[in-house]
Amino acid sequence: MLPYPFENEYQFSWFSYPFLLPPAVKRKVVLIDAMSQMSLEYEDACVNHTLVVHAQKLLSEAPRTLKNLETNLRSATCPYLLLEIRREHFVDDTLSQMSRKWSDLKKPLKVKFVDGGEVGMDQGGVQKEFFGVLFENLVSPDIGLFMQDEHTRLCWVRPVLTYDVRMYEMVGVMMGLSIYNGVIMNLQFPKVLWKILRHQLFTLDDLEEGWPALGSGLRQLLQWDDGEVEDVFCRDYEISMDVFGQGIVTTSLMPNKEDPVVPVTNSNREAYVQDYCTYFMYTAQKEQLLAMRRGLWSVIGSRALSLCTAEELEMVACGHRQGPDALDLNMVELENVAEYDDGYNVDHPTIRQFWSVVHHDLTNEQKKKLLLFVTASDRVPVGGLKELTFYIQRNGPDSERLPTALTCFSRLLLPEYGSRQILRDRLVTAIENTKGFGLV
Repeated sequence: MLPYPFENEYQFSWFSYPFLLPPAVKRKVVLIDAMSQMSLEYEDACVNHTLVVHAQKLLSEAPRTLKNLETNLRSATCPYLLLEIRREHFVDDTLSQMSRKWSDLKKPLKVKFVDGGEVGMDQGGVQKEFFGVLFENLVSPDIGLFMQDEHTRLCWVRPVLTYDVRMYEMVGVMMGLSIYNGVIMNLQFPKVLWKILRHQLFTLDDLEEGWPALGSGLRQLLQWDDGEVEDVFCRDYEISMDVFGQGIVTTSLMPNKEDPVVPVTNSNREAYVQDYCTYFMYTAQKEQLLAMRRGLWSVIGSRALSLCTAEELEMVACGHRQGPDALDLNMVELENVAEYDDGYNVDHPTIRQFWSVVHHDLTNEQKKKLLLFVTASDRVPVGGLKELTFYIQRNGPDSERLPTALTCFSRLLLPEYGSRQILRDRLVTAIENTKGFGLV
């Protein structure tokens, strides 16, 4: 898709100068590239389906052979990567089906929930909730793959004595699928993870961002100018880490592990900090991180994504970061792009009351829940809320009913409530209960 390398060295393309392109443009390029690949996979599946139908006619008198043929080609004839998930077995069903459908990763994703009588037609909203619930489960302590820093709330690969590399590779695959299908992930990783995924170098700055107290201590060690650090900090050239299932494990950082450990001094402190950062953020979890990278790039390994830096890759994948220190959501941007239907318009009293409640009554957390309720994602895309589609549709006169939503189409179904207070109460009740599709 991208017009490089060139046969004619004098041809020009903006893609040869990716630093000139804003992140919003790069995200659109990634999505266009993904759509192009999906179209090819879809066409191949349709051709395969035609061939199988023809084979059925030819082999109508050989049922056993036909059965084997159908079994082998069923996946090839389906134009979608179809996942049928039971909510009670969310992670197990997802991982087991993905392991059997490796060749279908480039197809458009369709998710179907198959228990509890739930109706979820996947026009995009089911996908969003699927990835949201999946990643929430994958980073939970119950699974044990990641741990969360209590101060930054960022997740990181858990140092463990034994682990299943395939699980981390599958996490990378699911991250890649989320990007490939244009769904913004609700993941909070430190920036160093995206640098590793993008083959970029990392520094002490990255340690400070993910683990502020630890990074600050090492920074102080580097900047100390009041005597010998050996006498003040009393550090040896080693690292101690809490390894899950084994407790505190101390490892030498000496270039030759057979050499005796020496103290950290003024002369070797820069090398020590560099070695410490490398071990803490990479070596201790090297195999898991490489597995995640393999999984990610097995889905999205295209030249389009190579345009992105690590920071831009994070924005493409997760939107703007929504941590505890995140700025308030600019809901004015959302109001400016909102569209109305079935009798509502920008000057309708109910619409005026709705935006008054949004701007003045909802907390930042509740605004995120409103986004989740209507669009199935609480993340802000690259470019801001003005990049979203947001419809408000009249859903009858004043009633006891709560607002509902068609998440597949980012459409809020809002009754014409009799007062601002009723609207506020009904809206808050609805958005505080966002699990299970807004489709009612």
